Amino acid sequence: MNQNNIDRLLVAGPNDGEAFWVGDHKITIQADATETGGHYGLVVSESPAGTSPPWHVHHGVDEGTFVVSGEVRFRCGDEDFTVGPGTFVLLPGDVPHTFLVVGDEDAIMLGMISPGGSERYFAEIGEPATGPAPATGPPDPDAVRRADERWGIDYVAGPPLRAD
Repeated sequence: MNQNNIDRLLVAGPNDGEAFWVGDHKITIQADATETGGHYGLVVSESPAGTSPPWHVHHGVDEGTFVVSGEVRFRCGDEDFTVGPGTFVLLPGDVPHTFLVVGDEDAIMLGMISPGGSERYFAEIGEPATGPAPATGPPDPDAVRRADERWGIDYVAGPPLRAD
């Protein structure tokens, strides 16, 4: 057995990581690029029913999403589909995408961002999640603009997803 990389062993429990409120989504960074040799970042997203991020694109970054609970409608490029718990979706870099939490149940999703680094986006635009979601509304537009530039994210014109 090769023990050469044992120093990269990482165990992150349910109360570990850095949690942030991004609007009313709670995003916890369970592992970031500094802990994974830059290979990936892992986030846990707790997203309320009926919520959806804007249609956007990550340049040069793939986003793998595993739905733990809830029902989630995804749009990736021209594809539009709804999935439930136990489903993995790969959202390839440079392809516009978004999602909508459908139904009455909130969703929990695990997101693997590769290569790692842009998981820090949520730390830059969010507020530390030390209690219930803040009543301040969406993130500060200037912070979002700076983070978008830093992490290669662009927003794409188009209608938002609806539960219809």
